[in-house]
Parts: sequence; C-alpha cells; structure tokens
Amino acid sequence: MDSIKKINLHDNINLTLIQSKKFKTNLVSVYIQRILDKNEVTKNALIPNMITNSSNKYKTLRDISNKLEDLYGASILADTSKRGERQVLNIKLVTTNEQYLDEPIFTDAIEFLNEIINNPLIEDGGFSEKYLKLEKQNLAERIKAKINDKGRFALERCFEEMCKDERFSISEQGYIEDIESITGKELYDHYKNILKTSPIDIVVEGEFDEKKVIEIIKDKFKFERDTILTIPREEYKKQVDSVKTIVDKMDITQGKLVMGYRTNIDFADYKNYYSLIVGCNILGGGPHSKMFMNIREKESLCYYIYSSVEKYKGILYISSGIETQNYDKTTDLIRKQIESIVEGNITDEELENSKISLISSMRALTDSIGGLSDFRFAQDISKTNLDIEDIINYIDKVTKEEIVNSFKKLQLDTIYFLRN
Repeated sequence: MDSIKKINLHDNINLTLIQSKKFKTNLVSVYIQRILDKNEVTKNALIPNMITNSSNKYKTLRDISNKLEDLYGASILADTSKRGERQVLNIKLVTTNEQYLDEPIFTDAIEFLNEIINNPLIEDGGFSEKYLKLEKQNLAERIKAKINDKGRFALERCFEEMCKDERFSISEQGYIEDIESITGKELYDHYKNILKTSPIDIVVEGEFDEKKVIEIIKDKFKFERDTILTIPREEYKKQVDSVKTIVDKMDITQGKLVMGYRTNIDFADYKNYYSLIVGCNILGGGPHSKMFMNIREKESLCYYIYSSVEKYKGILYISSGIETQNYDKTTDLIRKQIESIVEGNITDEELENSKISLISSMRALTDSIGGLSDFRFAQDISKTNLDIEDIINYIDKVTKEEIVNSFKKLQLDTIYFLRN
C-alpha cells in the first residue's frame, strides 16, 4: 500500500513524500505555479527548456548529459501545463532507486536538480542570448505545430471562444507574436521573480529513506523567497444567455466538432461532481457509451466521439470527427443523447460499465511512476485532498437519480466546428 506524507517546509514550499515499492526508479517533481496571464505566459513557456539545457556548473547540454550518465542514466524532463487557470512549470528528475546501485546517489541527484533550478547559466546579467535564440525558435515551432493535431486545435479554439473573457482562454504555450521581443535579461529577471513569489511543490515518489530525504531536500534546495502569490480559485459558475456558434475553415478532409457545456458544478461538491463524471462516461466515455453506440456505430456519423469534463472550470465538452455534411444531424443526435440522460434513460449495464471504466482508470494511476505525483499535486491545488480510494468510493455510490440531477444543470455554451 502506498504511503503519503505532506510536509510544509517554509515560505509556501510543500514537500509530499509518496512511498511505493512498485518501481526500480525514484522521481522528484518540482511544480511551480503561476496565474495564467497573457503578459507572462510566453516567458514562462520558454523557461523549462532554458534551465534544463545549461546551468552555471553544467554549461552545455553535453555537460548535463554527462552528469545524468554519472547518475546511472538519470533523466530530466521539463514543461509547462495548464491546470484550470494556472500555468504550472514542472521539472522532473528520474533516478534509479539506490538499493539497486553500489553507491548512494540521491544527495548528488538533489544537488544537481537544485543547480538546474536555482543556478541557471547567466551571461551579462541574463540568460544566454545564444541559447535563448534557439529556445525561441523551438517554442515558435511548437506553437505552429499545434495546427497539426486538428482535434486538439479545435478543442483549444472552442475553449478560446467559450471563455473569451476568462483566463482559461489563454494558451499555456504562449503566443508567437510575443516571442521575439523577450531578451535574456528580461527573462532572467522574470524567472528570479517566479522563484521568489510562486507557490512551489516538491513531490518525491518511489522507495526511499523518508528521514534522509527530508534532511537532504531541506539542506540542498536553496530557494530565495519573498511575498508569495495568491492564486485564486477559478470561477466555475456561468449562466448562458445564448449559444455561440463558431465556424473556422481550413483545407482538411475531416471536420472537427466540439460542443462546450457549462456544468455549474463545483469539483468540491463531491456528490454532484462525481455524479457528473459518471454521467459523462455514460454519455461518451468509451465503446459502451451512448454517443459511441448511437452516433458512431448505429448511424455511422463520426470517425470518433467522446466527452470529458474540465474539472477546474466546470466545463463538459464533446469532441468528434465528422464529415461536413453530417454537422446538423450529429449535433442534433448529441443533444438527444444528453436529453436521454436527463430523462433518466440509463440502463443498469450503462451505469455499471461506466463505473468499472472510471474505477479502472483511477487504479491505473499507480501503474507507472509519476501518476501518483501528478494526482497528489492536482488534489493539493484544488484543496480537495481526496485519495484514490475516496474517489473510487464516491464513483461506486453514484445513482441514476444523481446523474439526472447533475445533467439537468448542463447549459450548452459554444459549438465550434472546423470544416473544409
């Protein structure tokens, strides 16, 4: 059984220890939270690769690679992600569990991770302009490449239009038009401010000596701190006055349809929230779902169709790949599947299959290292602090009547269609 302990180190730096004997590796994850802000989102997106490609001690990517080899083939990963209306910078270091080695390496690994985060390579008072130029090009390519995944692009466009005046519409990867003007000094000053003012979570997952790990992290991680940013809870309630319909045209062979619904359900209202989750799975959670059976299989109207819930903003969305001429019929049938649930047309088999699917997904979080780290971080930032068994218990107890009540709250907000 996994053991989880949470410790507040100081200055809004939280340490979570997850003991698990399943893996031969240990994972240290550092999560740095920012408010999604158009004025800084592009700078934040540049930072993870800037700091993991060079440091004051390891001045080149080759130096870093050599150090990782010295740590018995450790690996370091860094990125930015969007959690509701937060942008999270995440740096992860994966190392081999010491018990499988001839020498202890955890202290050395934490010193290396601290070096990467707190001592980046600085030239003339800022990040290296040479390295920054490369990362600007890489970021621009990543932003441009979003168009290649048409389904993901359509989903982002739907949220952009649906939440036009809300922070949730901001892209965590930043914006091409903001890249060029960023200088090495400006980015470094911004990064120093991030480290001083952001909530920071350190999560260690694997098999380790708990007392030793706490001592090493307290001793080796050196963060300079100031007044810590307060990150507000997202607004999840919004009444819809009229449905927005957005159509974009592109040279594509398959249309991409996304329908966004406001649920007005708080994720901390466990009874209603997990009723919504089970209902969403009945609607479009897999081959057993109403939309898959009735729209894809019976009517052959789509290549794929699924539904999901954006937890933090209280949005249920439906995504599908269709032929342009099937737009009206597909949107009509999607509405009918939702109406069917609202009317209580849920079979025992649909309810049971959806619960089994969701519970299996929850249990699978512990199958690979990192799953529990991300899960615990998500629980901490939402201040719900449920464990996996708590959530499974809520899912298992959901009734048809509770699903009907949660679906009665749904309000269609935006229909987005990317067509040829």
